[in-house]
Amino acid sequence: MDLLKTEHCQLSRVHETGHSQNFPMKILPLLLLASTALAMETNQPTTTLPGSAWQVTTFGGQTPLTDHPITFEFDTEGNIAGDASCNRFGGSCKIEGNKIEVGPLRSTRRACEPDIMQQEHKFLALLGAATGWALDGEELVLTAPDGEIRARRRAAEESQ
Repeated sequence: MDLLKTEHCQLSRVHETGHSQNFPMKILPLLLLASTALAMETNQPTTTLPGSAWQVTTFGGQTPLTDHPITFEFDTEGNIAGDASCNRFGGSCKIEGNKIEVGPLRSTRRACEPDIMQQEHKFLALLGAATGWALDGEELVLTAPDGEIRARRRAAEESQ
């Protein structure tokens, strides 16, 4: 069985016989590159959602109404909460790797103008059906069978 170990800034290959062969240090960047590629291949997001706050930029191919933004936050106890345009909402949120399960969701029951209510219902339906998440540059993408939600991170002072 071959084992790799670090010895005086050189990598050595140790065989079962106890003899070693030194490899030049220029192999180290190749090993790092290979391990980075392997990590990327697992498709695991590099940030965590708990404790983050977001503002929706698009949902189901639609942009939120200018005067009625949609925001949400993930807490560190497995919940999601936010403002769906007219009403506040909240619910449980289970995150494992790049999978997400939201709900059941609950919300306040204020009535607003029909276009605002339509926006809210569409957003909450997509959010409740979300099954995956990923980062696309600076945007969070929540995927659902009928579309996706894209959001940008909100600064700490915006989430209060």
